[in-house]
Amino acid sequence: MTKKHAFRRCLTGAAAIVLCTLPLKAANKVVIVQTNSAGDNVHIIDPATNKVIGEIKGIEVNHGAAVAPDGSRIYVSDEAMSTLDVVDAKTLKVTNQIKLSGHPNNIAVGRDGRRVYVGIIQAPGGVDVIDTASLQRVKTLPTKGSIHNAYVTPDGKYVVAGSIQGKTINVFDASTEEPAWTLQLDLGIRPMAFARNPDG
Repeated sequence: MTKKHAFRRCLTGAAAIVLCTLPLKAANKVVIVQTNSAGDNVHIIDPATNKVIGEIKGIEVNHGAAVAPDGSRIYVSDEAMSTLDVVDAKTLKVTNQIKLSGHPNNIAVGRDGRRVYVGIIQAPGGVDVIDTASLQRVKTLPTKGSIHNAYVTPDGKYVVAGSIQGKTINVFDASTEEPAWTLQLDLGIRPMAFARNPDG
């Protein structure tokens, strides 16, 4: 293995760790939710002390994590079962497993907490929409290519899904859950970042 390949592998590992750490505001305290796709546990970490302060157990090959805006639930994509697992944020116990349309990767919660969007990496792909009141999958948004990452824009108006295989960015209107546009690119899309203009 060349130094270049070793460096790339280190960067890939570092990126995976960063992308799987998500802020959780619970009781006005920020914590990190760290998934573990090589195991069956998810760690809750206090960034002030760098100590593990909680653990969610029994989610095999967990991939993406997101937190309800009110901090009451943690949602985790379960690759082994092809489910979205719902975790009580106080007890850290899995309370529901919602069957998905295919093998999941990363997830995002809508700004109002009423929907969870799950990227489906298994062909043909898509974004599964989970209603958080009924805890049911209500639809799958069609995408061009399978989806690794699903995001909600900072203003909450759009759901954005990136496809590695399809080399596309698929954008949906969050209010109608209908396609807004698709952008074809020359390379696959994995992580994305959004910045807000000064005027919002």
